[in-house]
Amino acid sequence: MVKKEMILDAAAVLFAEKGYYATTVVEIADRVGLGKSTVYGYFSSKDHIYQETLKEGLETYMESMRGRVKQPCSVRDVIIAIATAHFNFIKENTPLARLLGDEYINPATAAREWLHQLRERRISMFASLIEQGIELGEFRPVDSYLAAEVFLGVLGALCGPISNGSGDTELPNWERFRRGIDLFFQGLLED
Repeated sequence: MVKKEMILDAAAVLFAEKGYYATTVVEIADRVGLGKSTVYGYFSSKDHIYQETLKEGLETYMESMRGRVKQPCSVRDVIIAIATAHFNFIKENTPLARLLGDEYINPATAAREWLHQLRERRISMFASLIEQGIELGEFRPVDSYLAAEVFLGVLGALCGPISNGSGDTELPNWERFRRGIDLFFQGLLED
């Protein structure tokens, strides 16, 4: 692994565990067995490391969403495939997912704009899919933007226990996720 990637991986873990302000460049360097000056050879400041960590995280997240859908399938299947990729990303990249989630809640840096743009892209993508499902008669007519926001909230609630370390619920995480997605699509009302 290249030193820059090692630094970013270590930084993601430390920033997720301790937060931006409590993490030092010395701790990041120590975590990868490098000197502080070596870290500064790759990054100009702690803020630069933080921004690059978030940028890498966002790129990794977006890459995990690509190519998840096999055609032909229903719109619901497409949404579930994307949601499953989201679940798997969080499971496989927990410190990074925690870091990105923390930035949504308490944006401390220039990453706020990137995350806002990512959120809007995700809402637009799901809203477009929901509109397509409505047009095809797969979904009932609803406000597609609001439905997309609700769906992202559902994803956050279902994946939150994994990223915040409280994944030991009554149901295994995958089963809880699957049931929660089904509940979103089925709703609470009787037919």
